[in-house]
Amino acid sequence: MLNLKRIIELLLQVLAELDWTPSSGDVIDEIANGGLLTVAQSATIGENSDETIYRWIEDAASKGLTLGWRSATWLIGTARVLDYVEKHQGGLPARVKAENLLKRYWPIWSQPRKLRRGE
Repeated sequence: MLNLKRIIELLLQVLAELDWTPSSGDVIDEIANGGLLTVAQSATIGENSDETIYRWIEDAASKGLTLGWRSATWLIGTARVLDYVEKHQGGLPARVKAENLLKRYWPIWSQPRKLRRGE
């Protein structure tokens, strides 16, 4: 019989294979690690247009789901948009494709921008 410590070790190994890392619990770290996307970034990983993402937001809302939050612009939850792609836009192959595009583009998107004077 496996003991609890061994089970936890095995689960952590599985999660590591899935590229999962524990969160620090800080929202800024979560954002910096791809936890939120803009509409344009969501469109890029979904290989479609901004307008399509807006339609997805409306469609999800009609189903009682929320893909993101709107302030000055929409902020899209990465996990939520990937789930939406899988459930409503082509299944697991579409999700894997979107995840791979995110891995490709996130290093570019996450680069710090130089501050302009007055910001």
